[in-house]
Amino acid sequence: MREWRPHSEEKISIFEDYIAAFVKAAQRAPNRVYIDAFAGDTVNILSTTGDTFAGSAEIAIGAEPEFTHVALFEKSAKRAEQLRRLRDDHPTRAITVFEGDCNAMMPSALEALPRRAPTFAFLDSDGMELDWRTVQLLADHKRGVSATKVEMWILVSTSGIVRLLGDTKDPVGEARNVERVAHLYGARGPWERVRAARRAHELEPDEARRAYLFLYMDRLANLGYKNLLARPIHNSRGELYVMVFATDHPAGSNIMQWAQEQPRVIKRAPALFDVPEERPAYEDLHTGWREELAFELPNWEDLNK
Repeated sequence: MREWRPHSEEKISIFEDYIAAFVKAAQRAPNRVYIDAFAGDTVNILSTTGDTFAGSAEIAIGAEPEFTHVALFEKSAKRAEQLRRLRDDHPTRAITVFEGDCNAMMPSALEALPRRAPTFAFLDSDGMELDWRTVQLLADHKRGVSATKVEMWILVSTSGIVRLLGDTKDPVGEARNVERVAHLYGARGPWERVRAARRAHELEPDEARRAYLFLYMDRLANLGYKNLLARPIHNSRGELYVMVFATDHPAGSNIMQWAQEQPRVIKRAPALFDVPEERPAYEDLHTGWREELAFELPNWEDLNK
């Protein structure tokens, strides 16, 4: 059992709405695939009220029509055992639990999954654990055999990036932080220019945070994803991270936008009645963002020339 704040339950409720729509839209396909790179706990508790709620793996396994293939990754041995018990409750299903680092295990896992099937990947790390090579593997999984790529919903830890790239007097620690960010993006260059601009006070903190996010979205666009949505997730102190949705199918984009905008009950404290709150409308802040900068950024594609 793991304790979460209300923003995490809100994220999972968006996920649940989208999963229900995804399997319904793909119901005529002979196979439907779900990949959870950080599957986590099967029982979760809300810190503000003590209520429990299902995790992503349980929601996906319970979807109707069902996913024909489910791949669950979990580094914690204890949580992996919980996932195996969940798998064993569905003995007729093709559910595989991978105990270990998803970045290391993803290549072999993808080899066992149907490549033509509609596929949704939930990449919900605790922070900076997702390597870019894993994202690229997923994007390439169906390339050449299907008209659409794997859909992905990715946690991008904007607060983590800002923290790692902030000023520090520890050169060893700074080198380690830079390497972590390089693994996240799979390259250097543009984000280093943003870091330099922030340190030179050419960018305000929020502007740097946005730039780090949009650079990640640029990387996804360069993989061929034509539809990208960003949903910031906040707590009382500000933005924690952004959930980025990547698809090359406009229907997927429309469904996720609908799911993100649905009124939701945010259980910030015990209450007699659950009152849904209006959620913010989607805004496309990514398109044309580079033109708003006062300096020129190198393009990711230029790094390979």
